[in-house]
Amino acid sequence: MSFAPWGQPQFGAVSRRSYVASYPTAEGTRHISDISVTGSGRIIVSSAADAGDDGPFDSAVSDAGRVTVSAAGRVRVTLAASPTVLGTFPHYKIEAVECLPGSPDALLGTDDENLGGYVRTVPLCGA
Repeated sequence: MSFAPWGQPQFGAVSRRSYVASYPTAEGTRHISDISVTGSGRIIVSSAADAGDDGPFDSAVSDAGRVTVSAAGRVRVTLAASPTVLGTFPHYKIEAVECLPGSPDALLGTDDENLGGYVRTVPLCGA
């Protein structure tokens, strides 16, 4: 992807990258249940394991890589060879992660099916 001088995104050829979360590892894990990019370009992802409407659930938030933009406007996505797990959340199914602008906090949202849902902030997005 690049940006035209007037700011419109222009998409080029599609490329694919594989991402496998290091946690959780249960069968049925969604390796990326949501994604957020910080102002500095860090790619923060949530991963979730879901065994059914009554759980058990398990989740993590990881630093998965970086987005950079060159002076010419070319966007590059680089995935970490070994993503860093920033936090684990046993018993919760995180399906929303958003880094709050100007804050080190991530807003995490869960959908724990028959067990309800939660929203909380955790300082995972700084630097």
